[in-house]
Amino acid sequence: MRLPEPLVVVDGVCLFRPRGECSLVEAVDLISRAIGYCRKRSIVKLLVNGTGLVGMSVPSLVDRFLMVEEWAHKANGFVIVVLVVDAKYIHPQKFGVKVAADFGLMCDVYDSEPPALDWLSGATPPSVR
Repeated sequence: MRLPEPLVVVDGVCLFRPRGECSLVEAVDLISRAIGYCRKRSIVKLLVNGTGLVGMSVPSLVDRFLMVEEWAHKANGFVIVVLVVDAKYIHPQKFGVKVAADFGLMCDVYDSEPPALDWLSGATPPSVR
């Protein structure tokens, strides 16, 4: 599995900050591969800062449902994911986060890194809960 940007692990958190132009489908695939990377290496926590990606459309409710379904499958109950994206990509009621929980994926989304890291640092890995 090859990712275009390096993944860095700091204090048990995998940091992924992809940059460049891509479609929504390509962005979802990048995140899926980062989740798979973490799962294979037993890294429980993943922060994806997607603010460096441009060209993506704002996801519909169906898009959000399908993306978190895919990510939940990749995480397999092991990887906790937090996304950092421009505010325009965050659903007002965090629909994707709620659906992700139904699929067994512990995740959240923020528009800046500090609160995302705060949330992730307090997240309990599924095996510990």
